[in-house]
Amino acid sequence: MAELLESTMLVCFGLSWPMNLSKNIKAKSAKTMSLQFILLIIAGYIAGICAKFYNHKFNYVLVVYLLNLVVVSANLVVYFINLHYDRQAQKAGTQLCKELSGNADTSADAARTAHADKPINSLRNSQGEDEMEKYRELNSITEAGGVVLFGSNTFASLPVGELTQAFRITEPIYNRSVKDIRLSQIESYLKVCLYDLNPRKIFVNMGDVDIMDENVNVKDFISKYEWLLYMIHTKTQAAIYIVSIVSESPAAQKINEQLRKLAAQTGCKYVDAVSALESRRPTLRLFELLKVHMRNHPINFADAMEVGTLSNRRKADAPNDKQKSPEPDMDVVYARH
Repeated sequence: MAELLESTMLVCFGLSWPMNLSKNIKAKSAKTMSLQFILLIIAGYIAGICAKFYNHKFNYVLVVYLLNLVVVSANLVVYFINLHYDRQAQKAGTQLCKELSGNADTSADAARTAHADKPINSLRNSQGEDEMEKYRELNSITEAGGVVLFGSNTFASLPVGELTQAFRITEPIYNRSVKDIRLSQIESYLKVCLYDLNPRKIFVNMGDVDIMDENVNVKDFISKYEWLLYMIHTKTQAAIYIVSIVSESPAAQKINEQLRKLAAQTGCKYVDAVSALESRRPTLRLFELLKVHMRNHPINFADAMEVGTLSNRRKADAPNDKQKSPEPDMDVVYARH
């Protein structure tokens, strides 16, 4: 009986390790792992196995000890693999910063362009500082563990307060988006917009401003996006959702394809929101797509009934091919280049 209880304890304790292993593999970062803790657990299992050999008790309990040791050891291997990923990402980020800095210093054309755009950039910086001051004040009354929307124009245009009331969402949702911001400008905003909130989930929607540049470099954009995800991964414990660029632009389509792959590679989740463009009420449709991932509880009967109601509403709102669609009640200004 004692051996049965001991094996039950080991099974219950050991079930958490495969889940932890899967999470660490998807994260591709060792920032959330503790080498000391893993080694301590391994030492404990080895001690238990040695005790069985010492007492000559070769039974099914020993098998459970060995299985647990194997899974924990796998976590140790993943730790060093993820540590290698962290070093590569840090090296890539440092190299990217050097390249950007070097291009700014050596290119005369870039210098002239920067000089010409100085009034516009100064205005944007001033607007960004005002926005950050407002967010700092709001952060003092927020709850930890909420949902944060972080992006540029598409997210900045969302009336989150009205939408959360309309959809009867109880989880705290905060919009920390900055209008007219490009992906290369966001690093200085991350602390106020994300880190200080200690969120449970983060929805990132960047690129609607970047694709306004006809010569946008998709590879460079994705590299910067990956660096953004790395910074968020290392500073928060939040689940990250990459929201597609809501645009019919060919550049947006190419970027969205790469963002889907990037989400799979970095352990994030991808939300395809382009279908919002097909709706007469794109704001409502976009938020409905996000809402599915915002909930912090399993779907219940009331939620299922609400989804059915919204589905019927979408059908009723669908434009008739023979009639011109009326203007939506509220809309988001999407890029359609």
